[in-house]
Amino acid sequence: MIKAKGYRDSKVEWLFYLFVLLSIFVFFGFIHPTTIFTGDEWFNLSLGREAWPEWHGFNPIKVVPEVSFPLLINVASFTLTPLGLTFLQSATFFTAALIAVLVAVYLRQFYLFTIEKMHCSQYSALVIATFHYLCLFGLFRTLNDSKSTYMLWEQNITCYYHYLFPALINGSVTLYFLRKGRELKGYLSTNPVLSGFIVLSVYLSIYSNIFSNVILAVTCGSVLLVDLVASRYKIIETIKSYPLHILVLAMWFMSAIFEANGGRAGRMGKSSLDISGAVDNALSLLSQMNVAFITLLVVGFAACIFGCIVSGKLQIHERKLVLIGLMSSIIIITALILISAKSSAEYIGKPVVMWGVLMYMIVLSSFGFSLLLRSSYASYLSPVIMLILVNASTSQNYSLKEPQWGNITYSAANAVSQNIIDQISISLESNKRTMVLYVPKNESSDNWPIPVTRGREISWTLKSNGVIDKGIEIKIQPDINKNKEFDIPVR
Repeated sequence: MIKAKGYRDSKVEWLFYLFVLLSIFVFFGFIHPTTIFTGDEWFNLSLGREAWPEWHGFNPIKVVPEVSFPLLINVASFTLTPLGLTFLQSATFFTAALIAVLVAVYLRQFYLFTIEKMHCSQYSALVIATFHYLCLFGLFRTLNDSKSTYMLWEQNITCYYHYLFPALINGSVTLYFLRKGRELKGYLSTNPVLSGFIVLSVYLSIYSNIFSNVILAVTCGSVLLVDLVASRYKIIETIKSYPLHILVLAMWFMSAIFEANGGRAGRMGKSSLDISGAVDNALSLLSQMNVAFITLLVVGFAACIFGCIVSGKLQIHERKLVLIGLMSSIIIITALILISAKSSAEYIGKPVVMWGVLMYMIVLSSFGFSLLLRSSYASYLSPVIMLILVNASTSQNYSLKEPQWGNITYSAANAVSQNIIDQISISLESNKRTMVLYVPKNESSDNWPIPVTRGREISWTLKSNGVIDKGIEIKIQPDINKNKEFDIPVR
């Protein structure tokens, strides 16, 4: 029925995805690119681990980020450098392309969710999807002096692989599970290939990081709980109806056991529980919301609640989804506060950590928008509202944070890293087996963000990516002259 209406796979829809792909790629490839710069990058790119949870590992369940980061940068290096790009440029553009693809996949799931579950027309679905797209850049655009964050922001290229990618993957899979519901059971017997990919997507979602996998796990738990109550507590029947949801919870429970026995958890066990700090950071992030966006979110949420209360506005299955969304958002924010309170209260101040909460804020408001857009007057106003949101998302009154440590510009960070590569290349051309590598100086004891202990990792990363032919022993020497050369402040 959906295809007959022309709501799926239409030219307009694919033009929207093409716009998303190109605009995200341009943003992260040219406007706000990120590069290999800190000790985290050099360490993680030289890291090797198995593609399954590691018992007593430092990050036991971080399979996706710790496997994909070195692997995909390796792919980028060997596919793009022959085209004339430098190693650093290949990492930047390949990462930009990955972000673009994941955002497009996520927004496609969101678009289909509005069509199938909110019963939107194609026009309404595209308006709501465009609103979500604009939220990615405009929701927190309220500060100047390069302080405004955005939903796709992270502080270095490592964090994009470790936090943003898992958030987008979990968000996409969660929306897919909400779309399909009980249909997922049928795929197990009728479509084993699709079922295999669904299981793989669950594996990638759960074994990514503890901040993101709660999105899918909590949602599946909420679905089971709501269905259990609706069926008058027929436990066996509910379990049989949602085998993949049970699988998600079982895998998440295993991930929690692995994580609790990991090295990072051992370190966290010595720290106190800073709940007030985590709550303050969460509220600080939410307080940065742009007035135009928060106004629309409130209006949409109010319309959603109105539709649930008034008979005939939202159907029973729509109300059930609203209830699942409300329950999930409350449980997710509670879980994130507890996790951040134990690890670091600052974590929850990142949009990608709060992704599940923000996603459900938008989803719940979108139910209200779907009701409002059934009115001709709302349809008349929607282009004007979209123009206001575009202006809010691109306003020159506010400036976005740089995606590099310490808010250092891309040009400065890239120049420092390229200079590191050049120094090593020159030493190897002179047939040296050891060298002194001069880097910008900082006040920290290990000279972070380029620690004096990262010589082996730098050499190994460059060799494994084909930048140099052989390894070299590197002694890192902080040099204040490098700060002056590249305009890097001492911190």
